[in-house]
Amino acid sequence: MIPAPIIAAAVGFAALCIVGDVRTRRIPNLLSGFGIVAGIVLNTVHFGSHGLLASLGGLLLTVGLLLGPFALGGLGGGDVKMMGAIGALLGPRVTLAALLVGIAFGGVIMAIHLVRVGRLRETFVNIVTMLAASVVGGSLEPLRMSPGQPGAITLPYSLPLGLGTLAVLAASGSLSL
Repeated sequence: MIPAPIIAAAVGFAALCIVGDVRTRRIPNLLSGFGIVAGIVLNTVHFGSHGLLASLGGLLLTVGLLLGPFALGGLGGGDVKMMGAIGALLGPRVTLAALLVGIAFGGVIMAIHLVRVGRLRETFVNIVTMLAASVVGGSLEPLRMSPGQPGAITLPYSLPLGLGTLAVLAASGSLSL
């Protein structure tokens, strides 16, 4: 069971990230840094050395998993740091579930948006073309994306990642909605 102060910190942190990212398309480093430190301190206080290791494990696992998508331009650095802080707060197991649910939410949100603006088919064809070029060329370079490209559709990914975190906490009984 996750202690209430850790749940409160994770929910508050996720909410601040979502609001800031939706408004400004940025998650401040200071906020992410505070989330990481809070996660390490709270887990160490509540669980001792096991909490410290779980906190560091959640941070490192999450950042490690998201470095590839970040390097390819599919995710912003603020989103990586946000999920690193969630990892430090909630540990590897809960954070991995939150990340997977958040990615699924992001896919659904983006698909709905692409249908709404009439670009689902075009985007699907572009993705298949990029994947084929990557396989044929034996390189990840064709998968590199830039949100600054003309016609690029971007999503403040803190929204689905934060919602994924809240959904996992609610489903686990840690969060009463």
